[in-house]
Amino acid sequence: MIQLFTLNNRSITRFVYTIIILLTTTQLVDAQVKPLDSVMNLLNRNEIPQLREIVKNNDVKLLDDNDKALYVLATGGIKYAVDDFENAYKDLQQAKSLSSNKRVIFMANDYMMELSNSTSELHVAPESLMEENLAIATELNDPALLIKSKFYFMFKDIQMGNFKNAQDICYEMRKISIENNLRQELIDTEFNLGTLHYYQSRNDSALFYYEKNLADVVAKKDTFDIAVRLNNLAMLQMAIGENQAAVDNLIKAKVLIEDKNDKELSVGLLRNIADAQTAAGNYEEAINYYNQFISEEDSLERTTIAQNLKELQTKYETAEKDLENAELISKNLTSENRIYLLLFILACIIGLGTFILNRMRQKQRLLAAQAEVQKQREEKLLRDQELAGIDAMITGQEKERKKIAQDLHDDIGSSLTTARMCIENVIGKSDQVENKKILENAYDLLNDTYTKVRNISHAQKSSVLSSHGLIGTLEQLAGRINAGKSIQVEVVHHGLQGNLSNSMELGLFRIIQELLNNTIKHAQAQHASIILTGYEDHVSIMVEDDGKGFVQGNSSHTGTGLDSIHTRVQNLDGTMEIDTKLERGTTINIEIPFV
Repeated sequence: MIQLFTLNNRSITRFVYTIIILLTTTQLVDAQVKPLDSVMNLLNRNEIPQLREIVKNNDVKLLDDNDKALYVLATGGIKYAVDDFENAYKDLQQAKSLSSNKRVIFMANDYMMELSNSTSELHVAPESLMEENLAIATELNDPALLIKSKFYFMFKDIQMGNFKNAQDICYEMRKISIENNLRQELIDTEFNLGTLHYYQSRNDSALFYYEKNLADVVAKKDTFDIAVRLNNLAMLQMAIGENQAAVDNLIKAKVLIEDKNDKELSVGLLRNIADAQTAAGNYEEAINYYNQFISEEDSLERTTIAQNLKELQTKYETAEKDLENAELISKNLTSENRIYLLLFILACIIGLGTFILNRMRQKQRLLAAQAEVQKQREEKLLRDQELAGIDAMITGQEKERKKIAQDLHDDIGSSLTTARMCIENVIGKSDQVENKKILENAYDLLNDTYTKVRNISHAQKSSVLSSHGLIGTLEQLAGRINAGKSIQVEVVHHGLQGNLSNSMELGLFRIIQELLNNTIKHAQAQHASIILTGYEDHVSIMVEDDGKGFVQGNSSHTGTGLDSIHTRVQNLDGTMEIDTKLERGTTINIEIPFV
């Protein structure tokens, strides 16, 4: 299974199956700083050694309730850092019960929710803690805390598979970040937004947000954040078939965290690199990385087993003191040790069997993927032949239109010009008023006919994309729209150099032109983006606006515009997906296979 990372503000080594970032809380400290008040700042920065010094230098018996709350909050954070989850949870509960400071209560709740989410990838934080922190953030009118509290509701929806609800919450968090100029929160929220697009197989939208987010963290020069983004971008690249690019990004991520002493993260990257090398067909390199992964993973498992045995031995020695009969103790010890040994051997057998089974499943998936690729190649060949015929037909029609235009201009146009000159000459020589009037009427009709023939000729000869190409024509169109000041349109493109035929360029332009017309007429938007991306076998179009959106399926919000676009897309063998909601804008994703 491909491994995806989570990053939070206190423990950067939590390694689970999601890539949602736990947002950093930066505004939990009161303005006045007392000796123990620095605890909250240190917890936010995960500075465990300094927290140990504070705990060491303070006698909890001499503290009042509020300072005692900060003391046990610090001990809870220390225990959490060393995975002593149960005792950490008890300290956090005590801190919450002792303190009257809303921010201390918020942080204690936040830690307890994070503990709940850390103990199991499928576990969800208690609803009561989520509601309490949301109420505190609302009461304090603190936008950073409000974003932090909303995160857990979004995380819960993700765990339950309710990606649509999670995306709506994420948009709310993004809006709060922008309105309050919270730069870090905006970076983390947009990364989560890209991840939600990834979960819903909207790969183009996910790629857009991931690449933008990677640029943001590169500017901050945070190597760990860069490594996590590179890993997640690589997972997306594998999903869209860019396997070698995924390999390169994963190797970069591994280099970045070599001095971080984070074994779980390092092991996860080894596994991802091995999978990416396999997908890219680099089998020798894949085997080397798989061997490294297995070696490192085995050492982690041995450490876990040793710790479990140590705990069992401690429990056994404690129970031994309560036994009065030495003979009974000996028998019980022998029996218990045999049970532990059998359980240990059984666990090893189950683990080995699971490992072998997973390897077999991976091989089966690889064979199935190869078969699917071959099938897609055969289907593409048939589709290419069909589209080649269509393109030839369009080319023939274009030549015929130009021939008709030339005939109109050279033959009929010349004849009409000669007739007009003759009538004009007769009008000048005619003395009778009635005859002159008849000739003038005939001249006007002939002149109108000549103008219409010339316009038809020019229309037949003109081509929308003849001189500027698709991108240039779209940029010209955006420039004309932007000059009106009512809406600003940006055009972003990548990978379209020379990949499109003339007929496809014209088809794509008509589709985008129709989408922009709908946005201008109905969306009441201030900004719109056109993002075109070329891949090996298809082109992707994403048109996104921040307008009022609409309810899908409601006839009052849909009409011939969208129907016409859908028909154009179907004629090009493409697919179209609409993501919209009232007051939240509209995103339309279209994918068209190359001819």
